Amino acid sequence: MRFRNCLAWAILFLPACQSDPAVPTYLEPFLAQERKVAGMFPSEFPKEPLMNLDSGWVFLGRDSIAGIHRDWPDQFSHPKTVSLPHRLPLPNHSMWYSWEGMLEPGILLVDADDGVQCWVNEKRILRSDDGDFFEVEATGKTELGLRVVNNAMAGGLRRVQFFSQTAYQFWKGKRKQIIDGILVDRKLELLQDPDLKQDWEGMSYPELNALLADYPILLTPPVLIWGTDGRPYVRWVSESPGTAILRPEQGEEILIESTNGVFTHEMETGSNITFHLYQGKSYHGSFSIKANSVSDSIKLALWGDSQGGWETFREVADAISTHQADLSVGAGDLVNNGSEEWAYPRFLQLLYRMQTPQLLVPGNHDYDGYYDDLHAIKMNKYLFQPETPTYGMLRFGPAAILTLDPNINFPVSVPDETTQWEWLKEQLDSDTWKNAPWKIIVLHQPPYSQGWPGYQGEWTIRQLLEPYFHRGLVDLVLAGHTHDYERLSRNFSGNPVHFLVVGGAGGGLEPEGAQSNVPQMDRLIKKHHYGIFEVKAGRMHFKAYDLEGNILDELIVRK
Repeated sequence: MRFRNCLAWAILFLPACQSDPAVPTYLEPFLAQERKVAGMFPSEFPKEPLMNLDSGWVFLGRDSIAGIHRDWPDQFSHPKTVSLPHRLPLPNHSMWYSWEGMLEPGILLVDADDGVQCWVNEKRILRSDDGDFFEVEATGKTELGLRVVNNAMAGGLRRVQFFSQTAYQFWKGKRKQIIDGILVDRKLELLQDPDLKQDWEGMSYPELNALLADYPILLTPPVLIWGTDGRPYVRWVSESPGTAILRPEQGEEILIESTNGVFTHEMETGSNITFHLYQGKSYHGSFSIKANSVSDSIKLALWGDSQGGWETFREVADAISTHQADLSVGAGDLVNNGSEEWAYPRFLQLLYRMQTPQLLVPGNHDYDGYYDDLHAIKMNKYLFQPETPTYGMLRFGPAAILTLDPNINFPVSVPDETTQWEWLKEQLDSDTWKNAPWKIIVLHQPPYSQGWPGYQGEWTIRQLLEPYFHRGLVDLVLAGHTHDYERLSRNFSGNPVHFLVVGGAGGGLEPEGAQSNVPQMDRLIKKHHYGIFEVKAGRMHFKAYDLEGNILDELIVRK
């Protein structure tokens, strides 16, 4: 694993002027107008064949034993019968439930905060490869056991539903027909080849689907992402896997292979490229990536908890694009459920609207659906590079930006002697970090927070970072998790440290008028927002904006 001590660069991603004589095969990417393809997104099963298992549950107890891999406990002290939803204010706890009843082979849907593990007749079963549910093969009298893994403030078992195997297979077939139909309709609508449209007029959906397979459509346009190893790459999602062709205006043709429809073009820091993008018989257009040297002054866009609030996040993305930032920093909970099929392509489509490179940090919701082992398959597939960690350090102009991912552990933490803990110690004692004029740590869970009733911030993060605060090795900690805007400045052995919570980019806001007594934040505002940070060698100037462009708060720090 390499963490480069890179020079500071800004990378801008812009549509290029088209010089290819051909017109694009499609007018725009598939997800450019979500209302046109809204039928692709609902993941709920039809209500009629579902059986609700709301009663008969026994809450067996809870514990705070660390570790995601657990056996079913031998005994519980105070079991009690409960009805769903059942939730308790127990962050960083495991909550254990059992149920007995008659079942047939089918699908078990479990809605729990944050994740769940399942036992059927005392045998552990894993989440299905087909979706965020469990496939139950037992027949007759069945005993279910659930471990709810809670990282949120309040957690527990919200709802359990059962779907028979027969009903599931029928629904799965119908769902595929619907998706195929929407895909064909959208591609025909956007197709820029009138002769093809005329030739294909009157064909059936299966025939059109087969013909259009040779003309794959971009689901998302290319987005520039800074990797955790300090190197940038361009990421886009196509309708289908295969070979993409990049034809630069200067240089040799580049072939890029993908087995899953997610394509990556790795960039050298400081390089520029303008290219035409092709796949199959489709021409996707011309794009330009410019990697220019950053001066001693940079502009960062800061936001967090977009969390599936797509309409609000669209407004945030469009607002950020007007500021022409050098880098956009997303502080976790990038989607609402990390196992949803369309969550990350939708997210990437909106990132493109910012027209700025991205530095992305995972949150607990990005791990939803993956609490068997906390390996977030879809998050890694769409956002990160293979064989790289989800944390890293980037030297960007006058700032060293270090990102952490405590969500790879349960409870949320960076435990002593782990790989991430050893790496963190090495980075914070490195010359790269110490010599940076400004030292910024970004993670999802804040060390201090007031706006979520009963939540004071993550004590494991305070325990981890406070020794470095006292040594003067951190200037700013940026986080999300709490869905509001918060700011706090504190001195640690004479060293000032500033804390920002920017958790208002799309998720539902924390309740107005309800908050914790401590800590007393300097500012607490419950509105959707984003931040713009202008950083020079001797000065940081931060402004928080609401969606109407009004300045909610301002902070100036000098060295």
